[in-house]
This record gives sequence, structure tokens and C-alpha cells, in this order.
Amino acid sequence: MIKAVFFDLGDTLIVEQGDRHLDFGEAPFDAVPQAEETLIALKRKGLKVGIITNTDTSREKDVRKTLQQLSLESYIDFIVTSVDAGCEKPDGRIFSIALRIAGVKATEAVMVGDRVAKDIVGGNRIGMKTILFKWNQRYPETVTGQEEQPTYTIRHLRELQNVLDQIEPV
Repeated sequence: MIKAVFFDLGDTLIVEQGDRHLDFGEAPFDAVPQAEETLIALKRKGLKVGIITNTDTSREKDVRKTLQQLSLESYIDFIVTSVDAGCEKPDGRIFSIALRIAGVKATEAVMVGDRVAKDIVGGNRIGMKTILFKWNQRYPETVTGQEEQPTYTIRHLRELQNVLDQIEPV
């Protein structure tokens, strides 16, 4: 049974701005379409909602500040940044930290992200269900093996609810 949904941040919940790397806290950002509605629906289902994100310098407090500016922060139970964790996705340690904070097993969690090499590979390696969110073509990656194969692929966040309903209890 799925108890937690983990999201990547850039181009998954927040729109990446051009080519600049995501550093949070000060710069203005926009939410991805349907982000707030999706987070509300997940919380209503009683799911834990977390973020696992690679950042250059940003820590949890910086990400929270950005999420507050977008009125999304209240829906997020925890945030694990690569700076705080000391490792980056797809390293399994960052996923293990998030699972421990959420108090769930890998088989009880879903990773949603836009990068095959980071989000999908990392989630797959640790035993999570994975959902590739391809609402744009910023990262035109090709799946070349089983480790890179997402459990599901969606094009709009509103599809996430239907996908979660399809995932059978483990």
C-alpha cells in the first residue's frame, strides 16, 4: 500500500527558469500546472508528501521559503536536499534518508520526477515505484535499460491520482 509520495522539485513541482540551476529562497519561481491541486488531493488521501531534490547550495529552509512564496509549503511534510544529505540523486542514501524521515518502506513509496538518470534510476534502485513526469522536453532522456524504466509516465500532474489508484497494494 502506498503511504508516501516523494517529488523532485525542479520541473516537477516548480518550473525551472531557463538554464540556471535551481537555488532557492530569493528568486521568484512559478509552480508547475496543477501542483497545488495535486498536493491537496494527496494530503486528503492521508499520504505523506515529501521532496527529494538536488541543489547546488540550497538547504531545506531555502526550499521551504520558495514553497511558501508559491503557497505550496503547507502540503509538504519534509524536504531532503542534496546539500543537507551530503549526496545527490541517484545515490540511494538520499532516498534512504527520505524514507526514514517519512517512516515508510521503499515499497510503500512512489518517486515522481522529470529526470530518468536521477529520479527514476534512484527510485528504482532502492525499490520504489517510479513515475516519470514529462510535461516538457527540457531533459530529453531515453530509457535504455530496466533500471531506467519508470513504473508509469505522466504528462500532467492531474494524471497522478489515476496512476496512484492503479498501483496495487504491495
